[in-house]
Amino acid sequence: MIYPSMHQCSTIHETEQRLNSSVCHFFWRVTVSIFPLSLIAQAGSVWTYVAVTVDRFIAVCFPIKRRVWSTRSNTITVLFVITFISAIFKLPSFFEVRLDHNGEVEPTELRKNEFYIEFYLFYLYVTFIQLIPWTLIIFLNAIIIHKVRLAYRAQEAMVHNSGKLNTKREDAERKVTVMATVMTMIFIICNIPPGINYLVDRYSNPTVYRQRIPLSNVLVCVNSASNMMIYCVFNSRFRRAALKLLGCPSFFSSRHGSVSTRLTREETTGMLRSRVATYENLQRSMEMPAAC
Repeated sequence: MIYPSMHQCSTIHETEQRLNSSVCHFFWRVTVSIFPLSLIAQAGSVWTYVAVTVDRFIAVCFPIKRRVWSTRSNTITVLFVITFISAIFKLPSFFEVRLDHNGEVEPTELRKNEFYIEFYLFYLYVTFIQLIPWTLIIFLNAIIIHKVRLAYRAQEAMVHNSGKLNTKREDAERKVTVMATVMTMIFIICNIPPGINYLVDRYSNPTVYRQRIPLSNVLVCVNSASNMMIYCVFNSRFRRAALKLLGCPSFFSSRHGSVSTRLTREETTGMLRSRVATYENLQRSMEMPAAC
């Protein structure tokens, strides 16, 4: 809601036209409320990625304890705590911008304070939004990737030696782990340029290569939009649900149904045949005359 209207308003250079522009007024009014909310969402998304990484780390390294730790109630509690702390941490951003007497957005005295800019907007941001989360994500994902590679090698050896596959639950856990790893890697790649921008604006000439700012904004948007695509790639049920919402549920289904549907149908038919055969054998044994 902010960037398109900001771009459109920036193309109007005359003050009189800008004051009479509905797009500019929309941008000014929306920025006052949406800008701090977007910062809260940014902080929350970063630490949600950390929570996802910790959950995958527990699932891979402590699979038995995961059933006790990674419960639904604990997950809701963690998300609530992340949202609450993110809102408290970004609460000062509500007092950074305001509307002047013409209705234009302008920075407040707090946003102009040198100590606030250096301590809060730079050091606290770099520490709690970049340095600590990225370190945790990279360190835990390195362990996860190593464990997953060992698990795949063990599975290949098991299949080669005994011809038996792992359970569906283990395969599903490993797939979710790979999905979470891909998500966090994309997150890190897309959020490195904004971090570099903070360093450049703080310690270098901020007018150097101004195209880096819209580029970093595009990467942040790509990161937010890529999650749904990642879910669709790794999760067939999510993919079918998304296609159903888009109005094309039969895209991945054929004349005989989808692969999972056919497998389920075959398994169900086999179970029914087995039960029928068992029932017929029992009936046949009951009808046989007893031995003298």
